[in-house]
Amino acid sequence: MLAEPPPDQLISFTKSSVTYGDALPRGNGRRPPTLADVAAAVSLSPAAVSLALRGKVGVSEATRARVVEAARTLGYRPIAGLSRQHQRPLTIGLVIKALHGDSPEANRFYAPVMAGIEDSCRTHRMNLMLATMPVDQHYFPLEVPRIVTDRTCDGLIVVGAHLSQATAEILKAAPPVVLVDAYAEDDTFDSVATDNIGGARAAVEHLVSRGHREIAILGTEPGAFPSILQRRRGYEQVVAESGLPAHFIDTPYWPPEAAALAGVEYMRAHPEVSAIFCANDAVAVALMQMARAAGMPAPDRISVVGFDDIDLAGFVSPALTTMAVDKVGMGRIAVTLLAHRLELGKECVTQTFVRPTLVQRESVRQFAGAVLRAEPQLA
Repeated sequence: MLAEPPPDQLISFTKSSVTYGDALPRGNGRRPPTLADVAAAVSLSPAAVSLALRGKVGVSEATRARVVEAARTLGYRPIAGLSRQHQRPLTIGLVIKALHGDSPEANRFYAPVMAGIEDSCRTHRMNLMLATMPVDQHYFPLEVPRIVTDRTCDGLIVVGAHLSQATAEILKAAPPVVLVDAYAEDDTFDSVATDNIGGARAAVEHLVSRGHREIAILGTEPGAFPSILQRRRGYEQVVAESGLPAHFIDTPYWPPEAAALAGVEYMRAHPEVSAIFCANDAVAVALMQMARAAGMPAPDRISVVGFDDIDLAGFVSPALTTMAVDKVGMGRIAVTLLAHRLELGKECVTQTFVRPTLVQRESVRQFAGAVLRAEPQLA
């Protein structure tokens, strides 16, 4: 697991090592030129400019010379070949949310995302500057780190925050931005997110296929973080489509122990509930532990399904059935999207959704006579 990164620290990836150094000096405040800027300067399409710069056929020598000269004048640096010694590697700013009192447990989801970003930056010989962004209990930023405003980075990846309109306006004036499990009020930024609705649907459908008819959802509430609200929506869709009663155990998902206590109290008051879909794995693990202590163990008394497949999910007893999210892949995709944005400049906003996959373990009971359906799952 990655430790909480120190603010504004640079990771410089070279061929054989990873070195840590001081923060970069402040930039000149100018946006790095993009392929689109070169295209506008020579009145050609970005595709034609790309062909010319890469020496491909289909572009006359006169046009190629004009494009090369425009790129040189503007100071354009293509993504390809960044490892050449005469070129300055790109610097990517990784800005991750930091809630006061966060523990390592709180970052079990984001640590693999960060590992994917680091791995991709290493592969592309990009520098990576890390900074934390303090947020309130609703994950709205309380302040913006310096690397956003001083333009020392060529691009930014923002992880885990819910951007207020004011913060979004600041980021719009910054270098290109990609959001990872982070949300803005509009569709201004490229983003990588989980298919939370589809994943929640798969989780609840799994419980229905095992014969459960009284299924609750724990760890969501109106006004929750957008990803959690999307999981709630997926739950609502399945119970409505299946003609089942809805059981909402409305509570924040953090701290998970408080959510688990609410779940146990609800089970006592509603003995008909046989299964609970939890907003995330931390809540699910805490629920199973607290329910067992209360004499209501999983899966004999209560079946439990989580979401995220954090490392702990496979080691608790019983092992947790959950929806696995390719968290490392989300980080890698974010770097790819950012590289694409830096290369081509103004293009349509790209939103990428990672589809979760059901991991069946030991925390779900199957009722006799349940009609099973084929379900994709991880080994």
